[in-house]
Amino acid sequence: MKNSPKDIRDLHQQAGPKTKAIIEANIVPMKRSETGKKKTTKEQTCSTSPPVGNSRTFDPDTIFYATETGAYLVDVGTHYRAYTRKNPIKAGIRRHLERQGTSENDMGDLLAMHIDNIELDRAADWVGGLAGHHRGLMTHQGRSFLIITEPDIPASAKGDCPLHLSVIEQAFPDQDARTVFLAWLAHGVQAIRKHTHQPAPMLVMAGKAGAGKSLLAHISKQAMGGRTANPMTAWTGKLPWNDNLLEAELLLIDDSVSSTDPRARKAFGSHFKEAIYAGDVSINTRRKSSIELRPVWRVMVCCNETPENLSVIPPLEDGIEDKIILLKISHIKTPMPACSTEEKAAFRKALAAELPAFLHYLASVTVPDHLADANARSGVTAWKDPELLGAITEISPEKRLENLLSLSFNKGFFPLEAGESKWMSAAEVQSNLQNRDSPTSTQAQHLLSYHAVCGTYLSTLLSKGSPFLTDSKLVNGIRNYQLTRPA
Repeated sequence: MKNSPKDIRDLHQQAGPKTKAIIEANIVPMKRSETGKKKTTKEQTCSTSPPVGNSRTFDPDTIFYATETGAYLVDVGTHYRAYTRKNPIKAGIRRHLERQGTSENDMGDLLAMHIDNIELDRAADWVGGLAGHHRGLMTHQGRSFLIITEPDIPASAKGDCPLHLSVIEQAFPDQDARTVFLAWLAHGVQAIRKHTHQPAPMLVMAGKAGAGKSLLAHISKQAMGGRTANPMTAWTGKLPWNDNLLEAELLLIDDSVSSTDPRARKAFGSHFKEAIYAGDVSINTRRKSSIELRPVWRVMVCCNETPENLSVIPPLEDGIEDKIILLKISHIKTPMPACSTEEKAAFRKALAAELPAFLHYLASVTVPDHLADANARSGVTAWKDPELLGAITEISPEKRLENLLSLSFNKGFFPLEAGESKWMSAAEVQSNLQNRDSPTSTQAQHLLSYHAVCGTYLSTLLSKGSPFLTDSKLVNGIRNYQLTRPA
């Protein structure tokens, strides 16, 4: 039989100390009557009703419908949130209508009408993020695209930015290098603000370990909206999917180790040119048809200055050499303490506070004539640090082929006297270098491991003025090269 509140109070008064303790620990005070008596603690903490004024409402005019997935996309201020069930959408719209004073008699019909209108009039064929574009609906190639996120670039404002300028001036003591970095970044920000892609060279920053490359990448990332993605996997042909790059304005390759295989490096260069210098980009997504879009992209590479790490970039050959900037990074001493986790957080907070002033400074950057892009596309030329350029040239495959030719000449496997020449096809040159008796055999087997590459390297050497090649011509449809032993 259930005890009344009076029975429990009487039992408590008559019980001994142990029994009283059990009653006090386990019996929840009874709910008092509605005559002004206080509610229990349990009732106060377990309420599931939202606080007054904090319940979320959905304006039906801000809701879209994804025809591909059947989800509803609701603008929640910073992005569009996907709801795959209709009930939350109805509840949110109901709250909106209630606040507008809609009567309960009209509620059902209005809810049904708004849902129908959303699915018919606010349908989107494709939903996702798109680098360099604001949130909202756009029409592209006759289809409706809903952009659900956007870059976070604050408005520029006059002011001082000593932290940013200290970092950049230390990183680039050379005035030309500093101007190229600032101009590349300034034009990138401008392109994002205008929502218009601007072809620009790949910016490669190389320096010693710990020099500060990641700090410069962080500054660039924040100035361009705060979103990055690494394109290396997609651009070296390891995976066909590239949709993870779609909503990042800065495609950043930071301390990645790439394959030294020339084919992988060539694939990287080819995908880079297609992504940055072509028109719309083909975006491939798992289990979906590819789409053609034009993200606003720029590409930055940060690597150590060793030959192994420099091999991350594509070979500097015709068609790609004028699309790569090479900047050497000097050691940066942070203008604020940045060793501990707390110090690093404080430094980044200070940089964020300076960002509007730094963006204002970038807008004032001018490019001198000798650094301007001759094609007026990117705003700045593909300038190269002489020291880095020399290091990259030394590890290039055509330079390695030239070294093998020199060794073969010196060891008598090209029986030519000083100043003499001989016409040979690429196949004949390759066969001579890979001869098992030749001192170049092992290296040539590795370097010339796939079809037609020997002819490519010979043509590159000829175009760059190698002393071992002086001319070329077609003989019965086959390219022949005039090999010369230098005096």
